Amino acid sequence: MQSSATALRRFSAAALASIAALVSASAHADSQINLALVGPTTPVAVNQVIDVRLRATQEQIASLVGTSFVAIDCILQWNPKHLQLVGLTTAGSVPLLSSYFPTPASDYTGINEANPPADGNALYYALAPLGNPVQVPLTGVQVVTFRFRVRTAFANTTINIAPTLTVLNPADTVVYDGTVPGLDVTGSLTPAVVSQTPPCPADLDHDGTVSSSDIAALLNSWGQPGAADINGSGAVDAADLAALLSAWGPCPGNFK
Repeated sequence: MQSSATALRRFSAAALASIAALVSASAHADSQINLALVGPTTPVAVNQVIDVRLRATQEQIASLVGTSFVAIDCILQWNPKHLQLVGLTTAGSVPLLSSYFPTPASDYTGINEANPPADGNALYYALAPLGNPVQVPLTGVQVVTFRFRVRTAFANTTINIAPTLTVLNPADTVVYDGTVPGLDVTGSLTPAVVSQTPPCPADLDHDGTVSSSDIAALLNSWGQPGAADINGSGAVDAADLAALLSAWGPCPGNFK
């Protein structure tokens, strides 16, 4: 009986030690899975449909937690004048139980006013298969791909992952750990920057209008290669000046 009690105490001590180690690991697990948006690597054009991938990567921290997830709540923000969210696709992504934008009727936060959202704010949910958390290696995994249509001309525009947003009720971008139920293991949030090739090469200062400031920039580069070499001949000359004067005035799209 004595030995049984001793064995039980030893087992209890070992169990408590394991729990303590897990809790200690959890205390340092608040930044172990990063989220990043990855957009096109080449310039886009008006009316083009582009893919923006959501990727999750694991930070290299020795821990029992923060290496997998059971759910992700992700808040997207973009300029609706520049881009239109047209939907999402799971092609090429990790298998999930659910991957979706909650409908306005089921979104208690009030972020999603339509499906897909159109006002520049969107709430996205990813749920791992039951009992099978998604493992996140150091090289990362693709969670989902968002699709946008380019609406207008712009030089650059950014799609952000917002850490928090309140419309009707507060909402957060959260990665929930696959080991400890309810543990927030959200790390860094990285936006995607989308660029366009300017349709107005004579607008050397990129202010949306070809004007006297562009002439000044061209004259300062006379005889040299560079952005002011509008016709690509290798040097700024009279032909480039003529091209600039023929484009005088507001640029198409005006980059606003």
